[in-house]
Amino acid sequence: MTDTETATASEDFVTASLHHGNLQVDTTDPNPRPMIAVLDSKPGLVPEFRAAIVELVRQVRQEPGCLTFTAYEARDIPGRFYLYEVYADAAAFAAHLKTDHVHTFISSIPELSTGGPSSLIQLDEIPIPE
Repeated sequence: MTDTETATASEDFVTASLHHGNLQVDTTDPNPRPMIAVLDSKPGLVPEFRAAIVELVRQVRQEPGCLTFTAYEARDIPGRFYLYEVYADAAAFAAHLKTDHVHTFISSIPELSTGGPSSLIQLDEIPIPE
């Protein structure tokens, strides 16, 4: 694959990922937007994938709408990572998806991980009555 073909394939993956249903939100929703991503590294690429996650966390934590972004690595499943994210609201999450660092991370997924956009799960808190 030529460099141009690789770049095009990467751009196509990012575009398709960003249009996946798991990443869609109603930007008028004023409630906090919590989510979790479960991503598995490809065999032999755990250190590289971990480094990409660390860089993503550093960048995302600087976003004004990010309330928390914590990365975890499973103790019992080598190479499995959990990313716990909470954005101030759906608009903040939508803005997050437009950043260069998110596009860079998403474009690295085909090389480093077996995951994709379906690895991201948006969460709704269960109300606990008093």
